[in-house]
Amino acid sequence: MLVRECMTKEPVTVSPREDVRVAFSLLRQYGFRQFPVVKDGALVGIVTDRDLRNAINIDDNLVVADVMSSNPVTVYEDTSLEEAAWILRSHKFNALPVVSKTGGLVGIITVTDVLDGLLRLLGFHGKPVRVEVKTPEGTDFFEVLKVIRMASDKVLSFSFPSGKQDRCYLWVIGCDFDKLDKKLEEKKLDVEITFSEL
Repeated sequence: MLVRECMTKEPVTVSPREDVRVAFSLLRQYGFRQFPVVKDGALVGIVTDRDLRNAINIDDNLVVADVMSSNPVTVYEDTSLEEAAWILRSHKFNALPVVSKTGGLVGIITVTDVLDGLLRLLGFHGKPVRVEVKTPEGTDFFEVLKVIRMASDKVLSFSFPSGKQDRCYLWVIGCDFDKLDKKLEEKKLDVEITFSEL
């Protein structure tokens, strides 16, 4: 999945000449945590709520250009979502401006956008249910997994916690719990299953 599929297109921007109080008021109005700073159509910086809050406490006469971060880290539209996530994480940013190959601002991608995209990649389109399976020693987990698969629309993932050979965690969508109970009984699988929804 690429950044262009998850980013906010045509983001709200501010001018470098904008008064910091006005810019901060706009951030609060929109509920954002940062603005790309654009001059004559070109990205020249990024300003965060922290930058603006600190500036307001120092000097009433400051403008965005005085407190913004110039030459911000950016990504291209065709950057992979995983790479964008890595950049956000490694720099501890909340968002990245998205630029075209010619350097024009085309969007912004936030941590929330990346998480939403990654959840879609993992198949979390419907409402998933977490299933915890506890089994007595000697139970064939893969037989249990087959039964859960037969009773569900989709098994998204499963994992075994390290050091715990008696349990398994799965994420499933569309599980028919009555059918699951019946199938487990038919196959004489003595397991304890706990469900929890997101």
